[in-house]
Amino acid sequence: MTRTALKSVRDNAEFPYRLILVDNSDEDECRTSYREMSASSEFGETLLIQNEKNLGWLKATNIGLRVADAEYVCLLNNDVVCGSGWLARCIELMVREPDIGLVNPRGNERRENAQVSDVDTYARTLAVLERGHYTERSHCSGFCMVMPIRLVKEIGLLDEIFEHGYYEDNDFSYRARASGYRCAQCDDAFVLHLGSQSFKKLPSEQKRLMIERNRKICESRWGKVRRQLLLINAPDVGADELIAQIRQNRTYLINSRYVPEQVRVFRHQNLQLLRPGPLGKTVGFYWHSFYLSFKKRIDEARIMYI
Repeated sequence: MTRTALKSVRDNAEFPYRLILVDNSDEDECRTSYREMSASSEFGETLLIQNEKNLGWLKATNIGLRVADAEYVCLLNNDVVCGSGWLARCIELMVREPDIGLVNPRGNERRENAQVSDVDTYARTLAVLERGHYTERSHCSGFCMVMPIRLVKEIGLLDEIFEHGYYEDNDFSYRARASGYRCAQCDDAFVLHLGSQSFKKLPSEQKRLMIERNRKICESRWGKVRRQLLLINAPDVGADELIAQIRQNRTYLINSRYVPEQVRVFRHQNLQLLRPGPLGKTVGFYWHSFYLSFKKRIDEARIMYI
C-alpha cells in the first residue's frame, strides 16, 4: 500500500518535492524495505525517519513537520493514490489565493470515490471540468493536506492531546481560521483515499471511545457546528452577512429570488441550496423544515426578513 502511494506521488506530483518518510512499522521486512527506498531514491529524494515503536499517525506527522523546511508541506497518508497533477494544482491554488492556508484535493468522500475506476483518468477529467475552481471548507482533512510552512510556524504543530488521531485536523483547521486563513478543497485535483486502513485494525469499541473523546475535546474548544435552514424573505439581506453565517454554520438555504447572486455561486462545504417546490418558497420552507427536523439534520429554521 505504501509503495502504491509513493509511486503515485512520484509519477503525478508535477511539482518538485522532497519526501519525508516517517516509519512507524515494527516489522523487520518493512523497515528494511523503507531503508532501501531511501537509499536508492526510488521515489525521489527521501529523508527516512524510523521510530523505535509505533507512535501513531499524529506524533509521527509532527516528527515530519519539525524537519520540513520547504515553502510548502503536504501531510499525506499512506492509504492514498494520487491523481495527475495533484500537488501542482493544490499549490497553484494557494499562490492565487494567498489567504487560503489549508488545502485538500478532492478524494476524501466515499460516495465520490465509489465512482472512480481509474484514478488518473478521473483526475485528468476534473482538471478540465473544474479548472481553477475551489470549494471553501469549514476544516480540511489530514489524509492529504497541503499548507505553506509559514502557517505551521505561526500556529504550531498538530495538538497531541488528540493522541492517535481523529479531530486533530479539525482543531488545526480551526486554529488556522482563527488566524485569518481559509480552508479549501482544490476541485481540479484528486487523490483517492482508501480510508482508515490503520484505524480499522483497532477493536470497534476502542475506536469509538477514541473518536468520542477527541470529539468532546474539539467541541469544548470550538463549540458545536450549528445546522440551520434559512429562508430569505426580504431584498435587503446582504451577501457578506449570509456568507459569514455559512462559513460558521451548516446551512440549507431555500433558493428564492432574494438570495444574492454572490451567494448562489459561493462554493462552500456548509452550503446546500434547496428548491422551494411548486407551491412556493414559504410552503417549501415549512416542508423542508419538517423533513430536516425529522431527519435530525438541522438545529433551527429561520425566516430572515432584514
